[in-house]
Amino acid sequence: MESLLTATDIKLGNNVVDLRNVAMSRLTHKLGELEGTHKSVVAAAYQNLLGTKQIHQAVIELMSMNNLDQFVLSLKSDLLKILNVDCIFILVESPVGLESDFLPTHYNPHVQSVIPGFVNTYINQGNETKASKIKLRQATSATDQLFENVSVKIASEACIELNLNNNVTIGMIAFGSSDANFFEPGQGTDLLKFFACACEKMLERWIT
Repeated sequence: MESLLTATDIKLGNNVVDLRNVAMSRLTHKLGELEGTHKSVVAAAYQNLLGTKQIHQAVIELMSMNNLDQFVLSLKSDLLKILNVDCIFILVESPVGLESDFLPTHYNPHVQSVIPGFVNTYINQGNETKASKIKLRQATSATDQLFENVSVKIASEACIELNLNNNVTIGMIAFGSSDANFFEPGQGTDLLKFFACACEKMLERWIT
């Protein structure tokens, strides 16, 4: 089409403006924008599909666990590979007076007990005006402390509050990644929430 219009311009000479060529240029520009949008939509759809597949595989992995020992072992290995993260920690607030006996210490740091109120404080980092039960963000100084035993430097994290036995016991699952852009504010959280709910149901069998 462009070749035909160019040939027509040559026949018309330099003193005649062919509006068809102007319209074609504009259409070509619009087509380029649409192609770019299409590629972005396809890429986003692929990422969503991949994320859904990963979470489903992770939940199936959870369902195969028979006890807390197997669960902790999976947190160290299989679940990391499936979800493509560098670490997964679960923290459970211990009842007052049972801080030292609530969870065996050999599960640390992958499953550990914390003092009451720790989960809300950590997730919201003291920002009570915008309290939330899930946060995706780049690493903070508190992140460095939580993941200090991890072999890699954690650059971003996702934290989700867990509610066990109808809020009788509060916990948190924290995902850490060495990629600073892996977890960012504004990303969708539905799949992470679904995985957290599956963890709640499994943990209720063994912890509370």
